[in-house]
Amino acid sequence: MANFFKELVRAQPHTLDEIRISLDEDKADHKQFIPLLKEHHDYLEESISVLMDKDTTDFQKQEHLERFFRLLEMHGKSEEEVLYTNLQINPDKEVRLEGFSGLDEHDIAFQLEDELTGMGYKTQWTEEIAAKAKVVAGLVKNHIKEEEATMFPLAESHMTEEELEQMRDAYIQKCLAYLVSDRADSIYAGKWTGGEHRDSGADSFHH
Repeated sequence: MANFFKELVRAQPHTLDEIRISLDEDKADHKQFIPLLKEHHDYLEESISVLMDKDTTDFQKQEHLERFFRLLEMHGKSEEEVLYTNLQINPDKEVRLEGFSGLDEHDIAFQLEDELTGMGYKTQWTEEIAAKAKVVAGLVKNHIKEEEATMFPLAESHMTEEELEQMRDAYIQKCLAYLVSDRADSIYAGKWTGGEHRDSGADSFHH
């Protein structure tokens, strides 16, 4: 049964259109901010599991790596601009350090994306590409684990419900903007602009 479920996840990851629709629903339902972030981690994990599995085909890995980077752009940039910027100005030193360390880990993931793009992963799949893809997938997997174990509880304990609600609304808006700004012909494909992952669109809700 476990293997059947694993194969089902590989074959049927959430498409970008499904995620966009889910974001609209989350906005209408006023879904809480931290559970929403965890849900987006699950979307990333759908591709991480493929990229780290030695039994998946090269074509599956190539396809999922492109999907993975699209979702990392949507989630990572929005998270930086909304959650991280607010953590970095929190009065508590531990909270601020989490915001800065999370940003550094994002930088490493985006740098690996740049390297993989330079290696031409969209048009070929070599052992070197496969190895680097596994590295970035493992990095993000560990980053997700650390966020959910440490950063998210700190955010919930050091920010008000109003602040979390404002961040949720801003995060959803930014995610939708990233998805719409670069729509792709296929369910996974899309131009990844890792080299421009920072912008000035940060939103501060700290009182």
